[in-house]
Amino acid sequence: MKKYEIISSFKSLPIEIFWYPADKKTLQTIFFLKGLYGLHDPKSQDSWDNEIIKEAKRKYNFVCINTAREKIDSPEKHSQEAFAQKTFKKECDDIYRAYLYLTEKNILKKTQKISIIGNSFGGTTLLGIPELIKQSSSIIMIGSGCGKSATTIKPLLKTLFSEKKLLKSISQYQGVFVYVRGSDDNVVPQASQNKIIEAVSKASIKIVYTLQNAQHNLSNSLDFSTHDRGKILSSILDHTVFLTK
Repeated sequence: MKKYEIISSFKSLPIEIFWYPADKKTLQTIFFLKGLYGLHDPKSQDSWDNEIIKEAKRKYNFVCINTAREKIDSPEKHSQEAFAQKTFKKECDDIYRAYLYLTEKNILKKTQKISIIGNSFGGTTLLGIPELIKQSSSIIMIGSGCGKSATTIKPLLKTLFSEKKLLKSISQYQGVFVYVRGSDDNVVPQASQNKIIEAVSKASIKIVYTLQNAQHNLSNSLDFSTHDRGKILSSILDHTVFLTK
């Protein structure tokens, strides 16, 4: 794994880019966009990104991005405080800036096919980056939505683009689109999820996977196990990439 840092337009704070080259040469690179305020920690034993990378790094290059955020000294403070004053647009800009850096430095080759896994708010963020959507041969969203509460005060969410604007770019997408969700998700309303699914009307292939008795994070509603997320999502990733060939 190699780590790169570039500067965000948000208070000139750093954006961290983690590049995981595949074990063998490949033409496939996977961008993993984490959920709201998500932080990639290469040493974490309990994260979606590391679970998937562990299962699939032999086949694919992986990119994880920590967008710019303030440092919070007290661990008791909620992570959302690190994003105070940051807008949704600046969050989107950070992701696209990381993509441009990798291409300009030729780390991400022009011959590479790009697939994107957007976990929860990561998928919502992707909706705000039409340039990246156009570059993607396949997109996998996991429990993502396209709206917000009218009374929310959470950073990023309160400046979320309008639903119409968020759905516009994905409605033109022509690659392979996959949506994964838990049947018992009580975090993102199913109506919000369905709006994304329905908007994807021009995709070459569209698949929806519903994991029964699973919550928003795909943990089992009955025993709170994680449904072997890494293996399940790695299998879905393999199938999705295969369909792009």
